[in-house]
This record gives sequence, structure tokens and C-alpha cells, in this order.
Amino acid sequence: MWAKPRKERVMLPYFPALRAKPGEFAACGRLAARYQGHVCPRFVVPPPTESDPEKGRIPTLDEIAYMMGERLGKSWPHRRAFLDPQLAAAALGDEGVATLFRIATAVNSRLLPVLTFADLSNPARQALVREGDVRAGIYMDFEEVDPAALVEAVEKAGVRPEQCVLFVDFTGAPLGADFAPAIGEIFDQLDGAARWSKIVYQASAYPDKLPVGANERTLVARAEWTTFLAALKETGVQPNRLAYGDFGADCGRMVFPKGKGGGRPRPHLRYTGKTHTLVIRGSDSGAFTPTMREVCRQIVESKEYCGRGFSPADDRIWRNAKGLTETCSDATGWRELNTAHHLVRVVRDLGAMSGIEFEEDAVAEYSEQESLF
Repeated sequence: MWAKPRKERVMLPYFPALRAKPGEFAACGRLAARYQGHVCPRFVVPPPTESDPEKGRIPTLDEIAYMMGERLGKSWPHRRAFLDPQLAAAALGDEGVATLFRIATAVNSRLLPVLTFADLSNPARQALVREGDVRAGIYMDFEEVDPAALVEAVEKAGVRPEQCVLFVDFTGAPLGADFAPAIGEIFDQLDGAARWSKIVYQASAYPDKLPVGANERTLVARAEWTTFLAALKETGVQPNRLAYGDFGADCGRMVFPKGKGGGRPRPHLRYTGKTHTLVIRGSDSGAFTPTMREVCRQIVESKEYCGRGFSPADDRIWRNAKGLTETCSDATGWRELNTAHHLVRVVRDLGAMSGIEFEEDAVAEYSEQESLF
């Protein structure tokens, strides 16, 4: 019987796939340096059919490139990241995608392109490949993995496999222990075909639609996390060749609304716990600030709450709940809180797998009289 090689105990890096929107960028920018070093985002550029929350309208094709550059420069200017244009590529065209990367790489020289399998034979996309030890990311759906064809396409594009990070998207897969052997087999096949820089698992069990109605709460199991842990036991690939990824605090199916979106935002927060995500939704009527204060209060009083020092987002949630903030922000701010807490949660979970602990944040002390109520 074949025995899997003994695996080294290393902390796996975190490669979240994040919508390239203001809330997600802000969350990355506010990550403490001790966490940022373990995170390598794949920013997915929205198609130019969705209203931008900062502009209040659909951006022009030129504006998309400059917005991405500005937000990257503000929130993630020095560390490695991947920019994935596949959802916007048809509208941007080859020239627009080239402009996007020219502007984005000017503010972050470590930014790398994500190519699809089809992009590997497109000279315009091949031109985006950077120089260095890692030159590009390659995206593929788990149902379309073909290791031999992939190696051939990569080499024809003039890139070596060890210079590529593979993003394997398990969106739509039946996540759970029963599916873990299939994931392990995909890891084994890809690793057996070539030595890649990293093989990144990306999945999410968060529902495509908000799973709660007004004034309701629920728990969503973190099946993407537990499935990955089970898959690690099913593969012979050494951990230093793998990476964990999800879709932040969001679902894996990236469908962006057209035009100005769906009207009034539904006030809610998604708070990632060790095993489940707590989703709490407030009232659909009335002012947002008192509604979200109540949402934050419920999170703080829940058993999932990690304490103020866990992350800046946790401190903000606590201060919102206590009435120590002027407002509880807007939909972009809520996405930032969801994402900022989630990123820290996952990095800490990955650290715990390797016996690594992270120190708590320092928090300011407040007296009860300081409430703004």
C-alpha cells in the first residue's frame, strides 16, 4: 500500500479571492503588518456594469483602471497580490486590460496578473506576465482541471510551471468530508504533473443569497474550511506547495448587479467564528445607525465574539454597540467590517494549525459616560 510522505509542519499562506471594491480594499489596508505578511489577495475586478459606491454610478472604462490603481496604492502598495480581470475583460478589451495593469503595477510593482487557461494562448494576455520568481497566477474551475494540457499551455506561453500560482476554484462543489478525497486527488494530479509555485484551494460555503430575513440571525457552517482540513489528510502534496483560500466573508459565485444595484442595502453583518459564520440582519426600515448598533450589540453579546483586541473590526463593532461612534457607516463600511474580521480569523486559524499565536491589539479604554447616546 502506498504511504503518503510525512508532511512538514508549516504555516500555510492565505490567498483570499476578494471583490475589488472599496470595502474589501479598506479591510486589507487596515490589516496589521503581522497579518499582512501571511495574506496574498486575488483581487477580482468587477465588470463595468455595476455602480461604484464611491462614484454613485457605473464607472467608465478608463475610470476602472485608475480606480483600481488608486485603491491598490492606498490599501496594498507593497506586498504581493494578484489582479484578476476575467469578469471585466470582455468589456475592457485587450487595450483596456493592458491599461489596467500598466496603472496598477505602477503603484504596486509586486502585483501579478491572473490568467485563465484560454489567456495562456492570447498574446495580449501573455504580455501581462511579469518578471521574477513568480510571474503569474492561473485560474481554473475544479471541474476543468487537466494537468497535462495545463503544463503544455504554460510552457507554450513561455513560462515555467514553478513560476505560476494555480488558483483552483471549488465554487459549486459539494463541500464536505465526502468530497475531500476528490480535492486531494486534484492536488496530487496537479503536483504530479509539474512543480508549481503554489496550488491554491479557493471555496466558500456562504450562500449566494443572504440567508436571513429582517430582524433574523443564523449560523452558516464554514464548510470551505473544514473541507480543506479534511483534504489535507487525503493528499500526498507537501503543505509548503499548498495554500488556503476562500472568498473573504462572501459567497464564491461572483455575480455583480447591473446599473445602480438593488436599492436600499439590507443592514447586516457576517461575523466569522471558528466553525460557523454568524449572520445578523437588522430591520429593513428606519435609520441605519440605530439598526446597525443593535446588530453590533448582538454580535458583541454572542458566544462567537472574539473580543475587542482580536482585530480593529472587532473594536469598531464593540464601539458601535456601545454608542461610541458617530455612525455605523454604510454598506461599504459593513463589507469592510465583515472582511477585516474575517481575514484576521483565517490567518489566526492557519497559525493555530502550526502552533503559531498572534498577539491581541491594544484597545482604548472608555467609561460608560462616553457613550454618544
